[in-house]
Amino acid sequence: RGLGDGYKGQEQTEPIHRRVAIKIIKPGMDSKAVIARFAAERQALERMDHPNIAAILDAGVTERSLPYFVMEHVKGVPVTEHADRERLDVEERLDLFIQICEAVQHAHHKGIIHRDLKPSNILVAWEGERAVPKVIDFGVARATDQSGNEVAFTRHGQLIGTPEYMSPEQAEMSVQDIDTRTDVYSLGVVLYELLTGALPFEPRTLRQAGLDAVRKIIREVDPPLPSKRLRSLPIDGETTLGTVSKARRTDSKRLARLLRNDLDWVIMKCLEKSRD
Repeated sequence: RGLGDGYKGQEQTEPIHRRVAIKIIKPGMDSKAVIARFAAERQALERMDHPNIAAILDAGVTERSLPYFVMEHVKGVPVTEHADRERLDVEERLDLFIQICEAVQHAHHKGIIHRDLKPSNILVAWEGERAVPKVIDFGVARATDQSGNEVAFTRHGQLIGTPEYMSPEQAEMSVQDIDTRTDVYSLGVVLYELLTGALPFEPRTLRQAGLDAVRKIIREVDPPLPSKRLRSLPIDGETTLGTVSKARRTDSKRLARLLRNDLDWVIMKCLEKSRD
């Protein structure tokens, strides 16, 4: 969506025979400035070496001058889907999340900001009998930022990223620098969803709102505490307090009690409107 097209499960034959995923930047996103930033970014991406980050195996430019990345092919599912499918309890979900945080911290130490952290970019794959989360698409947005300012907008005035997980400074669409704290915000949203089965803001509300309304919600509206969000879940439907609690192998009262205080505080700290 947006910057590039992904081709999963392609065969690399040299120098090693393996399955890979290829991300090719769409035509029109291939300005000289983009390619120059891409070349500088490639070296940083290749320095990352962490078991919970899908490895960047190669990068370059096609015959049509379109930048591309060759990445480790992760045969997994989004972290939220995995956690619910395996009925992980709160502690097990936190164990997964800690690994994700360590991966993001490693990237930040290498000077890489993800800018679009969300469950579909955090896949969980089985390695033997162990489930391992892998963060994918690290640095792609930064490498292909064509605006000369920030990745939060395009020349058409559209948000780049996923509104449900987007930090207020990304929604600002200004020349304000985007730094590592934007990833911390997105991690807070992912943890919110992992623990409550819901997002801080209703996706339908964001999707139906216009661009200005979406930006206003993200920048100005405070989401409910995770423990309170649990109590507001509908009585019937696919996602109810009962189904969410069952997927976490507990009852609703105990789940709310587990979230109160420390976990509420940690998540809401991540979701502060002011990154300062």
